[in-house]
Amino acid sequence: MKLFDFKYTRQSIGIFLVFMGSPLIFFFKETLGFGGSSAFTLAGFCSGFVFMVSTDTFRKFYKLNTPIFRLGVIFTLVSLIYFYAYNDVYTDTYIVGRDIANYILIGVFFFMLVSVSNEVKDYFLPVTVALTFLGSICLIYSMATNPLFVLGQRATVVFGDGTSASNGNPHVYARNAFAGIFASYFMFQTRNSLWKLFCITNFFISLAVLVMAQVRTILLAFFMAVALYVYFNSSPSSIKNAIKGFFSPRNILIMLLLIAGVIYYFITHQQLLDILISYYENSSTALTKAVLTAAGMADEKNIDYSAMGRVGNLEFFKSILYGEPHSLILGKGYRFWYMDMPIVEALLDYGIIGLWSFGLMNLLILKESLKAMKARNNPFTMFLAYFYLTYFLGLFTGGRPNDTPYWFVFAVMIRFMGVTYLDLLPKGTTSSVENSNPTSPATQV
Repeated sequence: MKLFDFKYTRQSIGIFLVFMGSPLIFFFKETLGFGGSSAFTLAGFCSGFVFMVSTDTFRKFYKLNTPIFRLGVIFTLVSLIYFYAYNDVYTDTYIVGRDIANYILIGVFFFMLVSVSNEVKDYFLPVTVALTFLGSICLIYSMATNPLFVLGQRATVVFGDGTSASNGNPHVYARNAFAGIFASYFMFQTRNSLWKLFCITNFFISLAVLVMAQVRTILLAFFMAVALYVYFNSSPSSIKNAIKGFFSPRNILIMLLLIAGVIYYFITHQQLLDILISYYENSSTALTKAVLTAAGMADEKNIDYSAMGRVGNLEFFKSILYGEPHSLILGKGYRFWYMDMPIVEALLDYGIIGLWSFGLMNLLILKESLKAMKARNNPFTMFLAYFYLTYFLGLFTGGRPNDTPYWFVFAVMIRFMGVTYLDLLPKGTTSSVENSNPTSPATQV
C-alpha cells in the first residue's frame, strides 16, 4: 500500500471532498463561520473538482461498470424528462435552479472520475484515514466549544447560531466515523510503524464518534459490515481453532484479568461510567420509541417523530397503491412526495421504470460490493464495498432518490466497482495496457 504521490494523492483528496467531505464543509461553515449559505458548500465541491484535475483530464478515459452505468443513465434521463415535462410540485425558480445545479454537479463529478486513473486506488485509503481523522477532531472541537452541548446527546456540528445543541446532521459524522474505522483497519497492513499508530488512533476515535452520533442506520450498517467481514474472512476450521484457543486455561485467565481490570477502572472513574450509561440509555430509548411508533403502539409522550413521518408516508403511499394503482405505472411526477425512503419514492415519483432502474442499479452495486468483500484482493474496493452499506440501508430509511449525496457515491461505485481492465484510451492511441494480457494481474483494478 503506497502512502503518497503528489498527483494521485491530490486527486484522492478531490474525490474525498466531493463524496465524503460534508463533515469538513459543515465544520467550516457552521463552527468557524466561513459562511452558512449553500454557496460555501458549492465552493467545497468545486475545490474537490480542482484537486481532481490533471494533465490527463478529458484526454484519457478509463473503464467503468457498464451495466450499472446504463441503469444510472436510464434513471437520470427519466428524472430529467419528468423534471421538465411532468413536474407539478418543484416549480419555484430557486428550487428549479438548485436542482439544475445539482444535476450539473453530479455530471461534472462523474466525468471527472472517468478521467481519474485507477492508480488512485493505492492512495485513497491514506487520504481517507487522514481526512476522517480531521473530520472527527473537528466534531470533537465543535462539541467541546459548544456550552449547550451535554455528553449523552447526539454528536454533531450545530447549525445556525448555536442556540441549540441538537440542531445538526449527525448522519454525516456517523458515516465519517464508519469510513474512518474501515479505512484505518485496512490501512493497518502498511509496514510504516507511524502510520500503524495513526491508524490505531483514528480507529478508536472513529469508533467513539460512531457511538456518540447515535445514528441507528449507520450503527446497523456497521454491525452488518462486521458480520460480513467475519463471514468472508473466516472458515469452519479457523472458527473452530479460535473457539478452542479462546477456552484454553491461559486465555480464560487473561480474559478474567482483563474484565477485572475494566470493572476496576470504571468503578474508580464513575463519571466516565455515567457518560457511557447515558449514551446507552439515550440510544435504547430512541430505538424503543422508533419501534413502538412504527408498530403504532407509542403513546403521545413516546412518539419518535422521524419514524412517525415515515409511518405517515407509508400510509399515504398505501392510499395511492389501493386507491389508484394505475398512477404508479408512470408515477406521480418529479419529486411528487417526500417519502424519506428513496426506494419507495422512486416508484411513487417515476413509476415502474423508475423503480426498476433505481432499484436494480443498487442491487448490482450491492452484488459487486459482496464480490469485492469475498475476493479480499483490493483494499480500495473492499473499503468502497463496506462503505456502500451505509447508503444501501439509507435507501429504506432516509433521503430522496435524486439527492446528490447518493449520486456522488453511485458515481464512485460505477467508476471503480467491478472494473476488470485499466485504461481505455481514445481511438488511434496505443499503450502497453491495451497490448497486455487482459487477464493478467497488472491489468486488474
